[in-house]
Amino acid sequence: MQYNPFASTYFATSGTYNDVAVDQTNNTFQGPVIVQTNSPFNQDSNVHSALIRELRDRLNPSDFFGDDQPHCLEGTREQVLQSIDEWVSATGYPNVLLLTGGAGTGKSTIATTVAGKYQRSKQLGCHIFFVRGRSDPGDVLESIAYYLAVYSQTIAESLVKQLKDSGNLGPSNLKTKFDILLRDTLSAVAANVDSPIVIILDALDEHGTPETRQSLFNVLRDCLSTLPDNFRILITSRPDEDFSPLISSPSFKIITLDQHSDESKLNVYTYIKHQFDQMRSSGRLTVPDDYEWDKSIQTLADSADGLFIWASTAVRFVSEGRQFRYNCFQNLVSNAKLLDLGELYTTILVRALEWNEENKEIFKNIFSLILFAKRPLSDEEITGFLGIDMDVTSNILSHLRSLVRYESGNPINIRHTSFYDYLVSCKEMPWYIDADEQKVYIASKCLERMGDSLRYNICNIPSSSIFNTDIPDIENLVSRYIPPFLKYICYYWAHHLQDVSYSQKLCSQLRSFAHHQLLFWFEVLSLTNTFNDHVGPALLFAIDWVGKNDPELSSFLRDAHLQASTYSEPISKSVLQIYTSLLPLTKEESTMSMHYAEYASTGCRVEYIGRKRRNDCIKTIQVGDIYTPIDFLLFSPDGMRILSNSMRGLCVWDVTSGELIAGPFAGNDRSSVLSAAYSLDGRCIISVSRSGVITKWDIFTGRIVWEREIDKREIDLSQVVSAVFSPNMTSIVLGNDKGIIGIWDVDTGMQDGELLWGCIGFINCLSFSSDGQYLASRSNDTTITILDMDRREIVFSPFRRRTRRVTAPNASPSEKGIISGSGDEAILLWSASTGEILHKIKCENEVYSVAHSPDGCVILGGGYGWMNMWNVVDARVLPKVFQVYGDIRHLSFSPDGSRFAFTSGRDEIQIWDAPWSVEETNFGPK
Repeated sequence: MQYNPFASTYFATSGTYNDVAVDQTNNTFQGPVIVQTNSPFNQDSNVHSALIRELRDRLNPSDFFGDDQPHCLEGTREQVLQSIDEWVSATGYPNVLLLTGGAGTGKSTIATTVAGKYQRSKQLGCHIFFVRGRSDPGDVLESIAYYLAVYSQTIAESLVKQLKDSGNLGPSNLKTKFDILLRDTLSAVAANVDSPIVIILDALDEHGTPETRQSLFNVLRDCLSTLPDNFRILITSRPDEDFSPLISSPSFKIITLDQHSDESKLNVYTYIKHQFDQMRSSGRLTVPDDYEWDKSIQTLADSADGLFIWASTAVRFVSEGRQFRYNCFQNLVSNAKLLDLGELYTTILVRALEWNEENKEIFKNIFSLILFAKRPLSDEEITGFLGIDMDVTSNILSHLRSLVRYESGNPINIRHTSFYDYLVSCKEMPWYIDADEQKVYIASKCLERMGDSLRYNICNIPSSSIFNTDIPDIENLVSRYIPPFLKYICYYWAHHLQDVSYSQKLCSQLRSFAHHQLLFWFEVLSLTNTFNDHVGPALLFAIDWVGKNDPELSSFLRDAHLQASTYSEPISKSVLQIYTSLLPLTKEESTMSMHYAEYASTGCRVEYIGRKRRNDCIKTIQVGDIYTPIDFLLFSPDGMRILSNSMRGLCVWDVTSGELIAGPFAGNDRSSVLSAAYSLDGRCIISVSRSGVITKWDIFTGRIVWEREIDKREIDLSQVVSAVFSPNMTSIVLGNDKGIIGIWDVDTGMQDGELLWGCIGFINCLSFSSDGQYLASRSNDTTITILDMDRREIVFSPFRRRTRRVTAPNASPSEKGIISGSGDEAILLWSASTGEILHKIKCENEVYSVAHSPDGCVILGGGYGWMNMWNVVDARVLPKVFQVYGDIRHLSFSPDGSRFAFTSGRDEIQIWDAPWSVEETNFGPK
């Protein structure tokens, strides 16, 4: 196996908090935890570097910088370290070891010590350290694989081969990812590994949330033991409830750290004595000659009660006291028996600052950013964000170094997550941080600071006819005019908005930003080469946040998203194209462009001769062979995205740009998807597979939120052929090839009620009314059945009114009718309550697909080479002329009825405008 002598430039930390955050020896690893720089085999550094660049682009691993990681004081933790060494080197042990213990028991310090030992022996594959709120469960497998590739060229070559052989992994198929990235990759090289390679996942409980990390924990539980025995995985975590699947696995070895054990208490005593003896002998702590030193040390050790975080915090408190160290030490000893960890934090904070109203406010604002920012911020960024003097920030942080890692210019982090928990719970204290209140403050401050700082042509670019990359001295211009705090705000303001509930005050600020700084925000994203990364998600976040509370603002933001998506290519490459292309070309049809018309370039003028023809086919998405065949289409609740399904999985397409923006999402069970739907807020997709697995996906992160397996006791899943979700997303209905319908609870996966007879035969389609009261089922025997979901019974006997096959039934949003198409060139509108035919609509040809408009007033139908609209009331053909080509299938309206989509042919999705009052309609693409 080959190693990279230059691999120390690659970092494997997923965060910056530490479990025990003070040196437990005279030496620490300086800088972030680094990937093993020496594996015991030769390698070609140039070849390896090329492989690493390729893998970084493909895997996009977590790449956060860490801080100094302490390791165990010599002579402490000997029993635990010896047990770990035996586990690494001996045969017959499981290849996974779980090191568990409560907060502050020293898990990360032990992990860092183990990492140091095996780094020196060239056996450390990677050491990943997780941070609460700043690491994503979906990145873990990619990060492990990437850093193992950095460790070894042989692993890198194997990984590249596996990726090439497997093609596109998809964003969230964790089981498949594990097999390709780790199991298959490492199995291919295992025979070349003479000595065990150690992989460390430190503070695994700090990544994600209990809900989002559940799927990862399940995959780790089931799959880690399938890795070759010479790859040893050490995992540290608190024994939280959601971690129990790993703890209960018989395939893992477990070591539990008990803070109350004699060994822990002795180790803490040794650590405290060593630190204070060293402080005293160096002259940094001066005590009277007759001072009861040993008794005082024992008092502090007894108060720590085996908890390393208490001991390390106490040591730092005294150390940071400088000329007052003796007073600090005396104070601790005098009160030690009364101080638990929270009270120790209280003691430190009381002595650190004068808690007048000004300091209270500044402290809360600074520490809110440290706790709730989307990435660690430096003092410079915090100062700029808050608009205060640098001396103020520096003064407060300098007095609290025992609680935070602070060096000017570097990212700032609290030393232990228990301090986070303390600050957000100590309600009676002046330093209490109300999380909800402060998150609102941060979101408001983002909008306020953009209002203060953004301006037209922020970098004073002289010419619009130049690419950003060709602007002379562009990097210095960006550094001069776009300070770090403004970059942070421009990247993350919408994320902070998503953290809080809607309020009129924040909405007013957002409206002001949209009307006065929106295009200037575009500039910053273009100049920092992040336009395509941030503009779409931020505007979608903002639209979702506003919801229906301010329709005018929502419409303005939707239009901004439309224009940003349409003109993303020129704007992302040349910043002033905002004013020379977007505004002049859209000023007659875009509310945003009309609002900002004063900024349109006077050197560019666009005029139309005669009436500008309306292009109702506004987008054709060429999905390509790999995303076909398409089984269904569904607009997102905000109408900005379309969900489709194919053999590769679920895909989410941007309505404006036509780009694939998420997916394909493929389940861990690898079976095809029967049905899928958006969550009510549009952020997630919930799908059900043929194997009975219900999966919830986060669209914006591309990660699995959770998976449920449905109760299979009363139904044979191999016979299930159709599925649909209820409108409120609480139930999933399955139909089988025998005419039986079953209902399951989405949250629990349990069957809800008895099985029902839907049709006489094969149920090939299910459709809900929008209020969820009625369910229409279609059978291959050309019948449609209506069920009342409240009473769980058939409203009337199945009706059968035609001789040829029935196409998909569709329930009217008015809850009064069911429409269906047929092979005998007709669309029927049925009464949902009586089963009587209300209208029969004669069509040009066989009907492949039908749909109701969201208001229930219009029917849209299509087949091979034709498409029409009808008024529901009298079945009159609307004065619309469509010329289409190929099969019209899977018709779907946007929620506001302004657009509809369908599949045309095998490999394309067409999106059309639906302006009911306009008679002139351009042809769709041929």
